[in-house]
Amino acid sequence: MTMLSPLAVAVLLPTALVVVAVFAVLRRERTSRRDALVAIATGIALAVWAIATTVLAWRGFFRPSSGATVPPVGANLIVVLLALALCLSASVSLRRLLRNQANLIRLHIWRLEGLVFLVLMVQGRVPALWAVPAGLGDVLVGATAPWIARGLQRPGGRRRAIAWTVFGMADLVIAVALGVMTNPGPTQVFYNRPERRIADAVPVGVGTGLPRPLAFTLHVVSLVQLWRGRGAENQAIERGRWQAMTKRTDSTEDAHLA
Repeated sequence: MTMLSPLAVAVLLPTALVVVAVFAVLRRERTSRRDALVAIATGIALAVWAIATTVLAWRGFFRPSSGATVPPVGANLIVVLLALALCLSASVSLRRLLRNQANLIRLHIWRLEGLVFLVLMVQGRVPALWAVPAGLGDVLVGATAPWIARGLQRPGGRRRAIAWTVFGMADLVIAVALGVMTNPGPTQVFYNRPERRIADAVPVGVGTGLPRPLAFTLHVVSLVQLWRGRGAENQAIERGRWQAMTKRTDSTEDAHLA
């Protein structure tokens, strides 16, 4: 019987927790039976996808072949992102269930698992050019998520959340881009000595199977809602300023008439 390595557990456990946490967030926001059914269906779909990508990673599916033009990890990311986008665009209930910004931000705490990439780098299993920005970026996003969530309602909270969300999205894009460009194969741009295939490290394959495209999708949902909220917030501020100015004008006119 093959025992799981500590690193594999360090990636598998957050992946499982992410699925459970997303389901808990959706279920908490439900207001109708339909919402509850959507939450359950989403939780089951995420769980099945997580199990499938884990099995595929263990069987070496994410290891690119010499003749492959599109890295399997990249193809998987595209498929998952399209599937998530389709589900969000088709389900009003799902979009409504993802309206709590604080909870959406806290879901990114799992990205503290970026420490695993740094450990893999020290072990010589992944290139430093990829592990350092991907690992440190993830750790920074995960470590600051609770602080950003707590400060949403404070002055400047939305602006900080928008900046944090953009940084989180950029971190994911850079990690994928560097992974493609440092991995041996047709898309390789940066050559490491010795060459190391990122997808040869099973934990990396598991981590990119579902959690990362899910994290990127949640960032997009957050950014859209935060930007709309920022616009509404600015309008409210302008209305408040206009009302205050109008009151001062009326007070001045009343004083002159008196």
